[in-house]
Amino acid sequence: VKITKAKAFPENVELAFEVPTSTGRLQSLHYSISQIPSGSGYRPRKADERVGYFTTTYQDFGKLTQADSRVRYINRWHLEKADPSLQLSPPKQPIVFYIEHTTPVRYRRWIREGILHWNQAFEKVGISNAIEVYYQDERNGAHMEKDPEDVRYNFIRWLSNNQGTAIGPSRVHPETGQILDADVILTDGWIRHYWTTFTKVMPKIAMEGMNPDTLAWLRDRPNWDPRVLMCEPSQRAYVLKELEAHAHEPYGGHALTKSDSVMMGKNEYDGLADRTCQVNGMCTLTEGKAFDVAMFRMMYAMMAAEDDDGEKGEAASGDPNKAEDPNKPKEPKLKKKAEPMIDDMPESFIGPLLSDLVCHEVGHTLGLRHNFKASSVYRLSEINSKEFKGNKPMAGSIMDYLPVNINFEDGEIQGDYGMIGVGPYDMWAIQYGYTPNEAELPAILSRVAEPELQYATDEDTYGPDPLARRYDFGSEPLDYAKNQVRIAQHNRGRIINELVKDGESWARTRQAYEMTLAMQLRAVSMMSNWLGGAHVYRDKKGDKDGRLPIEVVSAEKQRNALNFVIENTLNDEAFGLTNDLLVRMSVDKWWDDRSSVLEDATWPIHDRVMSIQASALASLMYPSKLSRIYDNEFLVSSDQDALTLPELLTTISKAVWSELDAQYEKTFTTREPMISSLRRNLQRVHMELLVDLAESGSSSSAANKPISDLALQQLRQIRTKADRMSRNQADKMDEYTAAHLKDVSTRIRKALGAHYVLRSL
Repeated sequence: VKITKAKAFPENVELAFEVPTSTGRLQSLHYSISQIPSGSGYRPRKADERVGYFTTTYQDFGKLTQADSRVRYINRWHLEKADPSLQLSPPKQPIVFYIEHTTPVRYRRWIREGILHWNQAFEKVGISNAIEVYYQDERNGAHMEKDPEDVRYNFIRWLSNNQGTAIGPSRVHPETGQILDADVILTDGWIRHYWTTFTKVMPKIAMEGMNPDTLAWLRDRPNWDPRVLMCEPSQRAYVLKELEAHAHEPYGGHALTKSDSVMMGKNEYDGLADRTCQVNGMCTLTEGKAFDVAMFRMMYAMMAAEDDDGEKGEAASGDPNKAEDPNKPKEPKLKKKAEPMIDDMPESFIGPLLSDLVCHEVGHTLGLRHNFKASSVYRLSEINSKEFKGNKPMAGSIMDYLPVNINFEDGEIQGDYGMIGVGPYDMWAIQYGYTPNEAELPAILSRVAEPELQYATDEDTYGPDPLARRYDFGSEPLDYAKNQVRIAQHNRGRIINELVKDGESWARTRQAYEMTLAMQLRAVSMMSNWLGGAHVYRDKKGDKDGRLPIEVVSAEKQRNALNFVIENTLNDEAFGLTNDLLVRMSVDKWWDDRSSVLEDATWPIHDRVMSIQASALASLMYPSKLSRIYDNEFLVSSDQDALTLPELLTTISKAVWSELDAQYEKTFTTREPMISSLRRNLQRVHMELLVDLAESGSSSSAANKPISDLALQQLRQIRTKADRMSRNQADKMDEYTAAHLKDVSTRIRKALGAHYVLRSL
């Protein structure tokens, strides 16, 4: 055993050891031991589920009932007015943060601004300048005597390691919930990431919001698992083996069951379970920010190229006043190149985005949990308006995972790219946590039904509420989803001429296309979450304008979401693939990035498209999704409109097999088939999914029997139509289509036969 670090401070000791593990490798273990203060006069405050705070929890065995014996306090700082008689007073002792000297100078003011955003919320409870910020500066020696590992000081730490990380952990008194010290750790990877790979980002997008029942179903049917569908074909056996190794885990291996209360930082639920004091053990906000920054870089490069070409064209034509083509799509309203730049991006973009990130992490250090419903407060038209821009935050809370706001063909105003301060929910949460007069708390909490105070946190994201979602945006997410698809489609048409410059590799074509594909899938995944959805509210009986806890999503919104998913995944045109694009989608092979060496120089067209289509179809037809729809039919009064299982399955089948209802006049060839290769793959996937649903053991849900019966009915109808087309239009049919329909008929017949044999046993 080797001691690699030993530091002693007045209130804590830091020790690090290098020890051999059972595998023979050396591992570093760091121990941080600090004393717990006493006699501070701090009074704990009870937690309430209407407001999202980390908690300190214990059981009082002197009480008999569960409600009385479970004690939950919110985690918060001991913040008091210096002069209680003043309406607005400075604090007795402010919360002080030091920005570490390792932080690049170009970022420092934006980090400071993000921290100080919270002072606006504390002013609402009568405390001015509750938070103070100082720069640690190596050049003039300012605050260099302070060590970030000394618990007497709160630091914003900066690491340049090419990793995209941001986290705001804290140290909490285990008896009262008083926050004693906190630090924010930032890394620069999310700013550096120019591209992100298909196999890295796409499965995460597709898996967003999956509940334990769905994960358990996928465990037995890994052929529908996005982690399998979207990996490289050569890697599928390996991924399958990895998934099989965890097949025994409860709740389908959901991340919530694998959170770590000690070795935190690998699981999104770390720090929440099996601890007396909850802390922010992991925050993945930078993953989404890295994607959005990469997308912005690409779009900005395209705009710069178009500006250059436009200037050259005007100079050559001698007609700078030539009228603009009214039919030409309008560009996203991004800033012009002339403004100050930071790391090849406009400072007006990346600066506020960094403040947004820091403000979020500092919110964790103040005790606040994530609020993934806060993005649903305002309409896009409001966010991109003069009234909001520069004046009002674009969401209810900074504690959401918010995408970058880029307005495209949706009004004349480009609103703020990110949050410009804390939101109304944040003000309300700070008011509950830090208001000195406890008699005011019931009135504060009774505001829960106000539209701007929507709240849902990590454990709500796999529930039925479609608004409890990471990276959705706006009170009508369908509008945002359409905006994202418009941007993706527009960018695809500009990759060849405006992104890849003379002397650059055509590999950028593949990278850029896959980014647009990820943007499209994020929109599709977001909207598939609305099927079978129900809004969940935390209002208590007697709250002002209190809502019922469950409200089924309207049938109209569910149908609109279904149509969006169909339109943007099940049709060939949705992917914008052209010969000109595909022949340029190559890859650079460098040994210092070994993954690229193993990639094929030609893009796997059918494999990629089928993986997205299979994932999208499955997201609409998972047994857990169908069970929710079936239950919602019961929740909604019979005299009201509701989306039903027969309607859902029929709508999907009609979209997938639309060719079977057509009457063709022309004769098709293998070069111009009746049913395209992409559509044949889609139909095969849909048929196999219906067969899985028809199996009696497809799900343990009580809805399994009606789901199975309806799946069988769909299969019979598809077979009947396929046989009819094979008979009636055989003379017009190409060989691919003929063989495909024959195979469809045969496989359905066998599946139906196997089903009835199983039922008779």
